[in-house]
Amino acid sequence: MNCRRRSSSQEGDIINISSMIDVMFILIIFFLVTTTFKEEEIDHMVNLPVDARNQSLTQSTGNLAKINIRENGTYVVMGQQFTEEQVSEWTKQQVDKKPDIKVLIRCDQDAKHLYLANVISICRSVGVPKANIAVKTEK
Repeated sequence: MNCRRRSSSQEGDIINISSMIDVMFILIIFFLVTTTFKEEEIDHMVNLPVDARNQSLTQSTGNLAKINIRENGTYVVMGQQFTEEQVSEWTKQQVDKKPDIKVLIRCDQDAKHLYLANVISICRSVGVPKANIAVKTEK
């Protein structure tokens, strides 16, 4: 019977993967931390009216621009206050970038009708194909 010990060269064939696993965990953590999630823009200062029939008017997603109108008539787009002229310019830029864009108008229930009418007029004048008015639905 021939019994031999393994030589030192055969012991070197074992690969230690603990450092590679450490690097993989660091990469996973890096990608989780740096990933940005799409957040829906909601202006909490806008109190939407409630639809009596409990139907949502805003079923569409994607290619959606949001214009918020607060009770005092302030226009808020992407978290910034805009004047009526700035809303018109911003909407025109969005239509130029994406001709099939939809606009969601979130108007406070106590805001004057004039502010909502102005935004709808702006949307028509710059060529927005579809503008919706947001309402709150009870679930």
